[in-house]
Amino acid sequence: MLLHPFPQDASFWDAMRGRLRIPVDVIAPQVPGFGGRELDDDLSITHLAGEVAEIIMRADAETVVVCGLSMGGYVALALMAEHPHLVDGLILANTRAESDSGEARAGRDAGIATIRTRGLGAFLDELMPKLTAPGADPDVVFTARATAEAQPAEAVTGALEALRDRADRADVLPAITVPTAVVQGGLDQVIPVEAIDRLVTGIPGAERHVIAGVGHLSALEDPEAFARIVESLVARAIAAQ
Repeated sequence: MLLHPFPQDASFWDAMRGRLRIPVDVIAPQVPGFGGRELDDDLSITHLAGEVAEIIMRADAETVVVCGLSMGGYVALALMAEHPHLVDGLILANTRAESDSGEARAGRDAGIATIRTRGLGAFLDELMPKLTAPGADPDVVFTARATAEAQPAEAVTGALEALRDRADRADVLPAITVPTAVVQGGLDQVIPVEAIDRLVTGIPGAERHVIAGVGHLSALEDPEAFARIVESLVARAIAAQ
């Protein structure tokens, strides 16, 4: 199961399945309000984790590996806090355990205000350069921007509010006992190395994977390297059962 901050583009996930050299069923849950899904009144991280838990229970899979990138990582950690028994392996990519600082919360509020007063495009002008590495593949940059632009402004403001108001999950880390991989973009401008350090040291047995030359959207920028990490973690999760 892959949790990603952008709407789940079918072509991207089909390509990711094709890169995996092991038989894996990939489920990419859709965040309410994005990708044509109706916006939910409760777009909280905890609510999203509850939706993921329901999907896992319906899937009735022998081995469940949850992979969360960025906002998806916050959902994955909320899932580990509320429903740890449902998860056999965990990938936390370009994310952090801590809640927003006062400065970060103010930044979310500023982003919401920009969208409401100047439009989504103005907000994306400020955000998108931070999400990929300097000199990233122009096709990746174009795809990320085009995908974001296609979403309703109210869905994006709802997501910003959910990010701003999420709970701190640092206390969950020591209780995570499943095999865990922590992915760091070598040129990530959003998540500092110190936040990755805290995940790696806080989760018993967690492995750090640094993907050189990529920014915050590591799965988009280097999907081959990301696929190898997924394969490795799935193998660890199966072996641990």
